[in-house]
Amino acid sequence: MIECRHCRDVFRRSPEKVGARCPTCRMPLYERDRPRRPVVELGACAVHPQNSAIGKCARCGQMMCGSCRTRWDEDLLCPACLQKALEAGETNPRILHAQVRQAHWSLVLAVAGWSLLLLTLWPLTALFAGAPSRDLGTFAVVLFWCSLVPAVFALGFAVACIRTRGKRWQVAAWSLSLAGSHLGLAIGLTMLNVWNH
Repeated sequence: MIECRHCRDVFRRSPEKVGARCPTCRMPLYERDRPRRPVVELGACAVHPQNSAIGKCARCGQMMCGSCRTRWDEDLLCPACLQKALEAGETNPRILHAQVRQAHWSLVLAVAGWSLLLLTLWPLTALFAGAPSRDLGTFAVVLFWCSLVPAVFALGFAVACIRTRGKRWQVAAWSLSLAGSHLGLAIGLTMLNVWNH
């Protein structure tokens, strides 16, 4: 149970669901209003002139006291800049970083899956060119099935990246098409093999 010390509203949800600010009055829930003596005198807070500033907003440069200071991932922001960011629908920097990582991993894994699938052609051509070898055939089958693992992970990373609707969705869309075509080809070849036997 969390109680806001400003408006006295009580929230029975977990702190992760409530957030760092009160949903009713938008005041900080967890930072204490204890007077802090700054190491370097920064002047007065832009919103509360009676309070000493303890930091500067990372976006607009306004001075902030302990009551105004808000974190947007690792950046210290004033309430006005945070409100503008929320109204503009900006993506949280942590989510944006995760999306970039997912997009890049999906592309790397999709290319790795295709590389393994194309590497399967080497033992297959050797099989068809010369005398059939059981070891070479087993190696080709293992490579074929191993190529599906990175393709499936690439598909998952790409879908997760596209769902967040950030800046890297084009990379994820390319990865999705690469991984999807790989899996489609693999399923088609498997079904063709089952049909012929």
